[in-house]
Amino acid sequence: MDDYIDVKINVFEHTGQHARLKKTLTVRGLIEEILKEFDDIGAETPEKYVIQLKGMEKPLDPAMSLAQLDIQPQDQLSLGYLHQTIRKMLDPKDFAVLREETSNFSFDIQWYPALIGRPSTDVNHNILLAANMQLLAMGLTISRRHAQITFSRATYFVEALADNNPVYLNGKEVLLNKPVEIRFGDRISLGQHKITFRFEKKSSDKPLVQEPISQPREDFSAQSIRSSQSQPVSQPISPSVAHMVSEPVSAVPVDKIRPVANGMVHPTSLVMEKTINVANIGGKIAVQAYPFILGRAIILLSSETEVSRQHAEIGFDANKGSYTFKDLNSTNGSTVNGVVVQPQSPVELHGGDRIGLGRIVILRFEVTE
Repeated sequence: MDDYIDVKINVFEHTGQHARLKKTLTVRGLIEEILKEFDDIGAETPEKYVIQLKGMEKPLDPAMSLAQLDIQPQDQLSLGYLHQTIRKMLDPKDFAVLREETSNFSFDIQWYPALIGRPSTDVNHNILLAANMQLLAMGLTISRRHAQITFSRATYFVEALADNNPVYLNGKEVLLNKPVEIRFGDRISLGQHKITFRFEKKSSDKPLVQEPISQPREDFSAQSIRSSQSQPVSQPISPSVAHMVSEPVSAVPVDKIRPVANGMVHPTSLVMEKTINVANIGGKIAVQAYPFILGRAIILLSSETEVSRQHAEIGFDANKGSYTFKDLNSTNGSTVNGVVVQPQSPVELHGGDRIGLGRIVILRFEVTE
């Protein structure tokens, strides 16, 4: 009796991977093996991922073996994100703004908890980040997880999260991990340099950001859209799992932004013009740091099957005051204004340009003067 089973596994954009698996291998063990093989996935957090059987919505039990689940050679498995909501969108009538008093630079508060700090390599951290201090001249003095704004029973609260890097509300220090009620007109100051913001109600005459509320996850119902792009390759077997061929995109570190002119760059954003999800048309992605990675870790792109996890990058040259776009060896390619962008070859980007990710998604690049 054969102790192994041959199956196909979809690992995000790496579809149709052939694997020879030991029948006693558990689902949790399979996830761990996949994360070891694909170094563009966060291997340190296997609990964030699930295995699903094609055609079934419910994830497979991580404690059960392939034999116990009666997995057959014709079955197709998919690795995806554990579906969970890590932030909640506010009702538009409750949207607020943090406005920096010196520069008048503002950050929209449209979900909670709304993290105040700087970007991290952790995807969930960046999903929660609402006020990116790295965009301000003194922003690097602020902790990555400095403070957060929460919302409960029609009331806002501010909470200090960083040791030895204070938060002040109307001049009085906020105790660590002790939420304090805030109201419109209150002044919140951060750090030893007391970068100060006024907490304001969001003006209704400004466009609102529209985003889905769920954490990024793979849309398994749409696998057929990209199945023609995959190139399955068989490899020699190992004791528990066969080697699965991929071309992972190297993780791109978030460099420190270089201040320009008055100490910050002009706010930029991307507006969704074309998508497989009609409800997302008009949704806006705020560009919060450079280089800015476009991929399925962004909520608005999380269900786009032709977008890679790290698809492309938007850069900013502080010396020239110019923006660039670069494809990061994506599976389905990129365009700017309909012209194909060669992988790893930056092209200049201007306000109003239209960025294509794969064959479907089109984003309009906007620069606010």
